[in-house]
Amino acid sequence: MGEVIKQTGNEMMERWHQKMPKFFRLIMYLCGMVAGMTVAVNTAFASFGITPHEWWTDLCPYLIGVPVGAMFCAKFTVDGGMRDKTMDKLNGRTILEKDDN
Repeated sequence: MGEVIKQTGNEMMERWHQKMPKFFRLIMYLCGMVAGMTVAVNTAFASFGITPHEWWTDLCPYLIGVPVGAMFCAKFTVDGGMRDKTMDKLNGRTILEKDDN
């Protein structure tokens, strides 16, 4: 069980450091903008003493939580997938494994 957890952690770290596809970089950018603007508006309301409407109070957690979750998932998407790849431990580069067929 401990070995499985260690392998999963290693794969997560490897995926985190790999290059993302262009589409998912765009998703991360857009989600970051939505979450960032929501936090900025909410902070502005609080700093100016404005009481937001009830719909804003209901919607605000979703406007922050959903984009952050999408950004987290998009970050683990690796360009070209993770099949047939190994990491070179010396320089941290990805090496494609060749099939013997």
